[in-house]
Amino acid sequence: GVASGAVSLLDDPRLDHKLLEEIGFDRQRFESARDALKSGALTDKSSLVTKPLDPPPGVVDVPFEGPEADRLRKIGEAALRKGEIAVVVLNGGMATRFGNVVKGTVEVFDGKSFIGLKAAHVAKARAKYGAPVPLVLMNSFATDAATKEHLAKHENYGLPAADLLTFTQSISIRMTPDGELFIGADGKPSYYAPGHGDFFHSIRASGILKSLAARGVTTLLFSNVDNLGATVEPIIIGQHLALAAQMSAEVTAKRRTASGDWDKGGSPAVLDGRVQIVEGFRIPADLAPTHLPDFSTNNFVFDLKAIDRDVPLGWHLVKKKVDDRPAVQLESIACEASAVNDAEGAPLFKLGLLRVPRDGDHGRFFPVKERVDLEEMREILKKRLASEI
Repeated sequence: GVASGAVSLLDDPRLDHKLLEEIGFDRQRFESARDALKSGALTDKSSLVTKPLDPPPGVVDVPFEGPEADRLRKIGEAALRKGEIAVVVLNGGMATRFGNVVKGTVEVFDGKSFIGLKAAHVAKARAKYGAPVPLVLMNSFATDAATKEHLAKHENYGLPAADLLTFTQSISIRMTPDGELFIGADGKPSYYAPGHGDFFHSIRASGILKSLAARGVTTLLFSNVDNLGATVEPIIIGQHLALAAQMSAEVTAKRRTASGDWDKGGSPAVLDGRVQIVEGFRIPADLAPTHLPDFSTNNFVFDLKAIDRDVPLGWHLVKKKVDDRPAVQLESIACEASAVNDAEGAPLFKLGLLRVPRDGDHGRFFPVKERVDLEEMREILKKRLASEI
């Protein structure tokens, strides 16, 4: 959308075009979002939902004991033994929340990092089920080098190179609030990783999705690097397969956190007659937190074939402070794949909603966003993971 004779923001000589090209910057998508920003069609308020949101039907309480749990466990274990499962861990972002170090490489307990614990758990599953369970890390330009160095130092935590795969999410460029190039205090443009919605495009573009399919992988377990509760649980796999879902979201009941605030995050809801996950910052602040009783853990189970296509996610405009000045960036969010339609207007994915416990022996949600969370959570995580690593 650049007017004839005008110079595109993307032609600015201060930009590192080699970096942008190497990491798969989507020029056309950026230009169209920038046009929407400059015209006022895209603002930080345009993401807010203005229509009614209602709690969804069909949330399944995942059983962890009893005959139904046994049935689901058998289904999940059969898939694991056949080598049909791969684990995808989101290890991207900007490495800014943990004192400017890559969170995945930070020690959690007993000399083991987040990535080390994810790898140890995958190694245990491989041994238990006698089949390869590949571990796939989605890095960003800000986390890739330090992560690879960490893996090399720890000899891939004993995982064979063929089963420890990495790919890099895309890159984008911060703008000023009026849509011009943001220049940092160092006189250079400011780059960032534009959200975990990148996963769908980036894993396909890397060739990893194709190579996993060729090995017989049919199902991907997807979680954040800082959520160590997202273990390879056959009951979860079995529940996803029993529902014949193409995208299953693990959700858990909202509650007040230590600060007294309610949990924040995407919530399963009915919007426009459609069950989907609505990201937290899109939900109006005046909606009672208990109106949508569950929220998303950002643990998903994906059918590999179903995501081997274009998953067109929208952009959200996010305000940031960079070098003490306002900047804006565009982000896309993985949970919103639940709202995407195909060419005929039907949902792109059949969605399963799995309600899981957040703590205890089967707890699935232990997010560590800041160092203070790690201090609080260390002993709890040690106990939770004792039988898993």
